[in-house]
Amino acid sequence: MGIEVVYKTYPAERALMLSNNGTADGELVRIRGIETNYPNLIRIQISHVTAEQMAFSTNSQIKILGWPSLKPYRIVFHRGYKVAELNTVGMNRFIVSNDQAALKMVLKGRMDIAIANRFSGLDTIQELKLNGIKMLTPPIQSDPLYHYLNAKHKSLVPQVSKILGRMKWDGGMNKILSNHNVPKPFQTK
Repeated sequence: MGIEVVYKTYPAERALMLSNNGTADGELVRIRGIETNYPNLIRIQISHVTAEQMAFSTNSQIKILGWPSLKPYRIVFHRGYKVAELNTVGMNRFIVSNDQAALKMVLKGRMDIAIANRFSGLDTIQELKLNGIKMLTPPIQSDPLYHYLNAKHKSLVPQVSKILGRMKWDGGMNKILSNHNVPKPFQTK
């Protein structure tokens, strides 16, 4: 498209606010439905990757069967993690600033389960050498992820959709994901 893209990382909630108010031009890898609370965001209809909401714990015997199975446990996740916020209302939960803090609380025994997406959770465990923490399977929830553009870029949506659709169809997207070690979604047997 000839458009230079500059990526900036912000805390999850702040990123949504900046994109919604037009300070930032859009959002990457967000779940469907964000536009309900952030009405200036337009979803690109092509999903390019799947988010897997995972439970991480020092107790590998915990059985994960969706969000309700977390109710008996002390859970922790990072601020702005919308899918976790929405699905843990009424549970014994604690919210911290990032995945690193959440996983460290589990390792120290302050919490039973940290919720993080598969990719960042495993990355953090490896980066910080948190060897006592295991990813529990299956995923709590799996969701297709989408890019969003601020409404001021509405005219770009059809072209971005067309290009992403072509990349998905011709295998280009899978090649990019593979080159960046993005894991394939967990498969149930």
